[in-house]
Amino acid sequence: MQLGIPAQLAPVLFAQALSRLFLVYSAYAVIFAEILLILAGWHEANAWVMWAGFLVGFPGFVLWRLMFTPLSPLSASLYILFLSATLVLATWAVLATMPDVESTLFLPFSLLGFALITACGVAARVRDRVLWASFGFAMANLSLLLGAYLAGKPYEFDLRLLLGFGVVLAAVISTPRLLASNTRFQITFDHSAESVASDAERLENTRAVAARLHDTLLANLAVIGSTKPGMLQDPVREAIENQLALFETSDFGRQSGSEALAQNSSTELEQLMAVISGAEARGLLVNLGGNPSAINSLTSERVDALNAALAQCLTNVQLHSGQNAVEVVILPAGENLAVTIIDGGSGFNVDQVPEDRMGLKLSVRDRIEQCGGRVRLWSNEGQGTAVMLQLPVSVEASDA
Repeated sequence: MQLGIPAQLAPVLFAQALSRLFLVYSAYAVIFAEILLILAGWHEANAWVMWAGFLVGFPGFVLWRLMFTPLSPLSASLYILFLSATLVLATWAVLATMPDVESTLFLPFSLLGFALITACGVAARVRDRVLWASFGFAMANLSLLLGAYLAGKPYEFDLRLLLGFGVVLAAVISTPRLLASNTRFQITFDHSAESVASDAERLENTRAVAARLHDTLLANLAVIGSTKPGMLQDPVREAIENQLALFETSDFGRQSGSEALAQNSSTELEQLMAVISGAEARGLLVNLGGNPSAINSLTSERVDALNAALAQCLTNVQLHSGQNAVEVVILPAGENLAVTIIDGGSGFNVDQVPEDRMGLKLSVRDRIEQCGGRVRLWSNEGQGTAVMLQLPVSVEASDA
């Protein structure tokens, strides 16, 4: 289980993301510079500056290709050379035709210079990014110097451009170190997640074993405690012997090979009847009604859960109701199958069931809910008990 990006892929993914981010910054700088030049030319009614502004936008087509195709040094070089040429043209047009602009300290020029620096996004390694950023910084200043020379205006070093260059270098150099530190934390998180998953799996296995133990061995021992002294009936004795043998193996909590083979070779209805026959062998009279064959609409997993929950409900009737008869009604209910167990026994207060009573919790409610179903319980003292088990039917089975 991973939390976030896998540690092995993080350096590659992060390098690609950082490259795209630099190119996005470059695109924004070009767009803003183009807008400012066009607005300045329009305000001064200066066609040269407006055309220079339009030309600045053409390197954006090359940048667009860089952003959505595999990065290439050749295309990056063309982008830098093309943008440098447009920067020379824009510098000459502004300085030669706009008297109010007396030097190269003009904001659109700074933006275009920053776009040249952030072209370092074409590189994937730190060293290459530093080289590309330095190359872009040099080309920006060279372009400004050449444009000012052609226009006959002074060139002034732009501290804003130097600040942008420093910020880009800091980002290029520091982010891989931060990534390495975060990768160590990522590995720690991954190990913690694996531990949590292992703990959850062990807890689930423990719950399954506890439910199996309560269903089989403890339930039959409770039946023995409620019977009169004497020889056990053969079905009860054989069931306990089989369960003791299973308890001694490492497969306790799962079905034994013979049980699994028997279930695989029998229909869902036969498995249900086996549960009822087992309860009747222990002295409980079960009146089965409704449409028992509707159990065939359940998946095998839900059939197993239903049979285990039904067996526990029948055991509860025999142990706690004071009656030896019970009604079991099986009916389709829309998209669900409903199995209702009704007895006319002593009943109990549902809100006062002790927390340590595992029968209803583990063997009935948890089993049904884990298969997407639900359990409803009605009981009052002296008025009997009704338990409804509802499980979703299988679409394939219902269509068949």
